[in-house]
Amino acid sequence: MKNRLIFGAVSLLLLLLLAACGNDNAKSGDTNNTNNTANSGADVTNKDANMASEEAQSNQTDQTMDSELTNNATLSEIPEGMKVAENSKFKVGDEVTINAEHEEDMKGSNGTITGAFDTIVYSVSYQPTHDDFREENHKWVVQEELQGIDEEMLVPGSEVIIETNQEEGMFGAEGEIDTAEKTIVYMVEYISTQGTSHKKWFKESELSAK
Repeated sequence: MKNRLIFGAVSLLLLLLLAACGNDNAKSGDTNNTNNTANSGADVTNKDANMASEEAQSNQTDQTMDSELTNNATLSEIPEGMKVAENSKFKVGDEVTINAEHEEDMKGSNGTITGAFDTIVYSVSYQPTHDDFREENHKWVVQEELQGIDEEMLVPGSEVIIETNQEEGMFGAEGEIDTAEKTIVYMVEYISTQGTSHKKWFKESELSAK
């Protein structure tokens, strides 16, 4: 009888130990599964984030390229009604050196004449349509780039509406004439540190033969 009790107690103890080990293994398995799931989710999240970042960078590059192409295409357009100059000092195809400083890295650049026109040229201060910062003494805007203006020369102080996209926020902007001059203006293609650019406009005094 005593041996049976001892045997029963030992058997019960073994069963309890086996049950405890089973629970530990189950918990360990659950923990591993949870960790694996979390790690898998983190990997997917990181991949998604990297893909989103690459896509955003690609879109930004495309937008920059589109903007540059659009800007150069706009600058190379000739306003309607412009008259080709018959007695210009420089002819289309002539190579010149730019002596003006309308923009950074412009002065001293070499360029090629792509157009010469008789017109009235203005320096204009204007309020960009996309910005609160007023642009002062922008050089140059020609008569044909101003809204509703006939052939009469405007005087300094005249208010105008600009119809050119030389700069962002320029088209449709309200401006004021600073200076006015009847002269020959040139369109020049030149290479700066930022690449090829079609620039409108230059006066003869701002160019020299190369």
